[in-house]
Amino acid sequence: MFARLSLFAMVAALGAIGASGRALPGSQIFSRATCEATYTVVAGDTCDEIATKNDVTVSALEAANPSIDANCDNLFVGEQLCIPGATPPPPPPPCAENYTVKAGDVCINIANQFNITVPQLEAANTEIDPLCDNLQIGEVLCIP
Repeated sequence: MFARLSLFAMVAALGAIGASGRALPGSQIFSRATCEATYTVVAGDTCDEIATKNDVTVSALEAANPSIDANCDNLFVGEQLCIPGATPPPPPPPCAENYTVKAGDVCINIANQFNITVPQLEAANTEIDPLCDNLQIGEVLCIP
C-alpha cells in the first residue's frame, strides 16, 4: 500500500507541472543568460510591456526565458522572469564644483548661474525633489 501511495504522490506531483511542461507558479526556469535582475509577472503583463519596463528587447527577454512561447501568451501571475543585461542607473556625474544654497535660491537660478540645465542639476543631486521645493539653506549641491 505504501509503495502505491508513494507512486501516486509522485504522479500527482508530476501532474501539477501540467501537460504544457510549465513549472509551478513562482518557480524559475532561466536560460544560461546572465540575469542581472528578475521580474515577477503581474496580471495583464505582456512581453512588450515587461521588456519596455526593464529596458530590454522582447527577443532578449524571450531568449533569457525559454519558458516563454513564441506568441508570449503563456505568462502566468507570479512567474519569475530573467531580465538579461539589466543594469542599475548610471552614477550621477562628477561634481565640477560645489554650491552652498542661500536664502531665496531656486533650481532654475542655480542652474543658470552655472550654465547648466535644471535636469542636470537634479541628476547630480538626487535629493532634490521634482518641484525643487526642498532646498535647505546651507545645503551643499553638486554642480556637474
